Amino acid sequence: MPATPTDRSRLTPQSIPARFTPPPPPRSLSPEEQLAQMNLLDDLMDDIGMGKFQKQLLVLCGLGWFADNMWLQCIALILPRVQDQFEIQDQYIGILSSSMFVGMMFGAMFWGMLADAYGRKQAFNFTLIVTTVFGIAASFANSYWLLCILILLLGFGVGGNMPVDGALFLEFTPKKNQYLLTFLSIFFSFGAVATSLLGYFLLPQYSCETSAPGGCQGQGWRYMLLALGGVTLSMVVGRVILFRLEESPKFLLNHNRREEAAIVLRRIFKINHSEAQSNMFDENIEALTSRFSQSASNPSSGIDSSSDSDTSESRTSTEFGAATRRLPVEFRQLQELPRGKYKSLLQRHRRHWKSKIYIAVNRLRPLMSSKFRLSTILIWIIWALVAFAYTAFNVFYPKFLQEHGQNGNQSLRQVYQDILIYAVSGVPGSVLATVMVESKLGRRYTMAVSTLGAALATILFAALSSHAAMTTFSAILNLLSTLMYAVLYSYTPEVFPSEIRGTACGVAAAMSRLAGIISPLIVGAMLMVSTYLPLYASSATFLISGICMCFLPIETKGRPAE
Repeated sequence: MPATPTDRSRLTPQSIPARFTPPPPPRSLSPEEQLAQMNLLDDLMDDIGMGKFQKQLLVLCGLGWFADNMWLQCIALILPRVQDQFEIQDQYIGILSSSMFVGMMFGAMFWGMLADAYGRKQAFNFTLIVTTVFGIAASFANSYWLLCILILLLGFGVGGNMPVDGALFLEFTPKKNQYLLTFLSIFFSFGAVATSLLGYFLLPQYSCETSAPGGCQGQGWRYMLLALGGVTLSMVVGRVILFRLEESPKFLLNHNRREEAAIVLRRIFKINHSEAQSNMFDENIEALTSRFSQSASNPSSGIDSSSDSDTSESRTSTEFGAATRRLPVEFRQLQELPRGKYKSLLQRHRRHWKSKIYIAVNRLRPLMSSKFRLSTILIWIIWALVAFAYTAFNVFYPKFLQEHGQNGNQSLRQVYQDILIYAVSGVPGSVLATVMVESKLGRRYTMAVSTLGAALATILFAALSSHAAMTTFSAILNLLSTLMYAVLYSYTPEVFPSEIRGTACGVAAAMSRLAGIISPLIVGAMLMVSTYLPLYASSATFLISGICMCFLPIETKGRPAE
């Protein structure tokens, strides 16, 4: 017989069947215990070592970074071709790039918070799936505004790659090998090279050399989007089908899932080693699962059994609420039925989203604690400034070459050849970054020196008009920018502890995307005044961000990730 609202009054803690009573909740660990737990996990990761599992993960995470820059470079390359086909004015063409960055901004925040709340594994797999779907769909867009919407959704998927993949790789890597996070940036550089190489063969052949009345109907930009969608699909196959990803042990420990963390660690050890686990490894695993797993009801946890009656009633009420949340559907419905009449659907949705916002705000609060406040603010400023500067130059570089290269007489083939040289020049920057972060300069001053150098290269590119000078200084600019980004992408997750790392990286990446949204719109307006004005703005912004890097309070060289 169906239960009625009045039956709720009969539900008491004593009337709940024993099989529905939840186990005592795990107690909260003190800061000292949390540190001891993380140190024990670091010892276990050192025992596991840098083996087959980490090397495969390095490649798969690298492919996420590859996809990020591959799609960014694609938008820069197809921008003039899209403008020709749909006959878009200069002040509006930047909206296409801004759409990409809008999606990437919300994607970075969404996937970063999802990774902290529900695990790295889901976010790791779904980012590229979303990217593939909308990348292929964008190639069939029949209007400029539809293309902008599809590119926005593409950006939402690809925007989660770098914050999620960087945090994931860092948490599976022994502390002595964590500098390899910087090496991931080489995949970022190769993403731009792959797109530029594809553009060199596709775009000149299937595009118009000059604007045509009624819009150029070349299909080169569509072929680019379709081809890159196919490349991203192959990455999805590698991630989801060919490789078994384990959930991050640090994430599992932060959510009191110690038994699962132990299983993951044993599996990785088995993948990396043919020999049996050592006694020390087994003892550390046992300590990880037992030492920190005392329940809240354990006397050793310091709870006084002789509490006063009010406290006792409060605890009983809390336990009763926790118990009823674990009851079967028919029992939970008794508790959840509203008094009087049902709440409207709108009110329920509002309550749901309020709780989501509250959770999101709570995840941001640790970033503003006294320990991380200055680092957080400076990192956000740096990410925004360098994104504005790099986007202002990179997105409109093909258009600048087409209008000013060889006094405006440069062929389309030569334009894309220069872009290919520009993209290839970034590859050594990733290798240099891996070496320089372990030098006396450390992370902070490696970033500062490369960013200040980029400011100088931008000014020289604008001041010297010969083809050789433009090619040389654009190449130097890309080398130094890639070096700077390589260090910045590894420095950011190293600063923050595991429980807020995904959120910290996600918000930092979102600041970068926000600047990327604004930059093309501002540059579009600047182009109406002078095509050189964006170059001066880019140089000034690089200069300010380089100065900010010198004031970062935490040097992470030789410091194990928390």
